[in-house]
Amino acid sequence: MRRTGELVGVRALAAVGTLAVALGGCQAQSSIVPAHVPDPVVVIETASFGEAEIVGHIYTNALMRSGSRVTARPQSGTQDEVVESVVDGDSTFTVGFTGELLRTFDPGSSAVRDEDVYAAMVAALPEGVTAADPAPAEDAPVYVVTRHTSETNGLRAMSDLAGRCGEFTLGARQEALTDRELATAVGGTYDCGFGRRVAMGPNPREVFEALRAGRIGVGLVQSTDPILDPDDMVPLDDDENAIPAQHLVPVFRKGSLSEDQLALVNRISGELTTEDVRELLLGVEFGTATPVELANYWLDSHDY
Repeated sequence: MRRTGELVGVRALAAVGTLAVALGGCQAQSSIVPAHVPDPVVVIETASFGEAEIVGHIYTNALMRSGSRVTARPQSGTQDEVVESVVDGDSTFTVGFTGELLRTFDPGSSAVRDEDVYAAMVAALPEGVTAADPAPAEDAPVYVVTRHTSETNGLRAMSDLAGRCGEFTLGARQEALTDRELATAVGGTYDCGFGRRVAMGPNPREVFEALRAGRIGVGLVQSTDPILDPDDMVPLDDDENAIPAQHLVPVFRKGSLSEDQLALVNRISGELTTEDVRELLLGVEFGTATPVELANYWLDSHDY
């Protein structure tokens, strides 16, 4: 499962799709294989965490089912490393996150909203690299409380915490607690400084259990973390858009996809939701299926 801040150092969606089409119309003409050229092998390399592996297999298996030649390289390193592999031309396709890619290639950008982050990210990608449409699925940091805490303290959105964060203990993975950009953005936007911070282990279930036991008042997780499924967990809406969008997005070498392949990739992107990813990750967590089986389950469920 991806960790907050991993890539410096995943969670109006219709507007994103519309913008992606508008931005990608001209871009796609120079980013696809001409019709008279045989389709090249698509080399799909994904990072070494469950979400990237499953989503990578979704695109891989869909392309293979359509008759494309594909080489899959799952579990190939960090998110930085697989993106760099595409940039260098060692692979041709990977899956990234819009906000993290923007922070990598244009760290000075102030874009935060979905459509702004996507547009700035596409513009910042290195020469020879482009992106398909972003998915509604997003893996962004999210603050969460129990339903009891939400109801007794009137907490439904981050703005409800404004000036009150000092009343609560924050629990999260160590790397999330040390993400200075996130802390600065949230602190500045919501006048939010937590009174105490507790570092937890890598399994987000530890945050879930600490919230239920009352050891912490607010948890910080990722929007695709399965702990957000239970009814007694309430994610707080980032209603002032302090946290940059982090939508899943395919990134690929220009000329590595045919027009039909790109259309298939964009169709998948348009249907892949945060809830889908969260459900698939439950399969990984409880060991009920392999990443390949989970990817095929999603494809079968969506008639691919």
